[in-house]
Amino acid sequence: MSSRGSQRRGPNRNSEISEHGEELSMWKDVKDKLPGPADTFNESNQNVLDIRDQEKLMAEKRGNSTLTAEDYNELDRLYRKGVKLNEIASQNISEMIEKLKVLSAVQKAKEDQAENNTSRAAAQRAKESAAAVSSLYDFDGAGDSPVPSPNPAVPRRIGGGSKGDRDSVPPRLDRSTPAAKAGSAEPQSGPSSSSSRSKQTFAKDDEVAFKPKPMNNEQTDWILGIVQDVRGDGKSRRYKVLDADVDENGHQKDFRTSASSMILIPREGTILPPLETGKTVLALYPNTTTFYKAEVMGMDGDGKVNLKFEGEESSNTMQAVTRRHVVEYRG
Repeated sequence: MSSRGSQRRGPNRNSEISEHGEELSMWKDVKDKLPGPADTFNESNQNVLDIRDQEKLMAEKRGNSTLTAEDYNELDRLYRKGVKLNEIASQNISEMIEKLKVLSAVQKAKEDQAENNTSRAAAQRAKESAAAVSSLYDFDGAGDSPVPSPNPAVPRRIGGGSKGDRDSVPPRLDRSTPAAKAGSAEPQSGPSSSSSRSKQTFAKDDEVAFKPKPMNNEQTDWILGIVQDVRGDGKSRRYKVLDADVDENGHQKDFRTSASSMILIPREGTILPPLETGKTVLALYPNTTTFYKAEVMGMDGDGKVNLKFEGEESSNTMQAVTRRHVVEYRG
């Protein structure tokens, strides 16, 4: 795992911050900067009044022929000041809007995961209650039993048992061996997938999974981000992507990247097809901003995907991830 993941993203995946730690940090950063644009707008309004007064004074001087070049210079200075103040205010507001969009995306991912955990817990309690009731009618003779007796020799079907043994830590990958710990087969990349990938374009505000360029030969992860800017055309097109992760000071990094290092995340509400069991994918690990390799174990009734992440502690460990946060696998 890269040093980036162990230094910053690691604590998020291991739930070492509080339930609302990441969102709260981002919100505090926005709230602390709110007075800035307001003060700038107030200063701009005062500048407009100064321009009005200067123009009125110049009109009076023009009437008694005492108007000087200094009067024109002062009016020009006020005009330039007004333009600069408005540009600063506009930039500050744009930055806040981008931060709020990222905050909304992170919060939505957490809410989806919390909703899934709640529904799974309720379903499990119902199953346990039904099992307890049926046990009252068990008899010694299998032929006399009004319901089939549970067979302890048959393992529980994957996805049908308790999820109480899910690991709260992210998958630990062994990069020294090419074999996947999840037991999934490596995907085969063909001409069709390469052609589709080369033609993919992205637009401003698109939510994406992207892989930063490695620094000092270090391994990098696929991480969650939002496209901020698009420059150039064709093969020279480049993107500016804002990282969804927030550092200890409440700041976010932005990266320059290309389409080959990005995967589009479908917008909310997009109808997506179910995924085949056994398919290898990249998926957003619950309560993090990082994507990991995983194997599809099946689909939930509510449209979420049951996954077994590579490197999980137990072969019975599965996580349920919102369908739109499960994308094509790339190494």
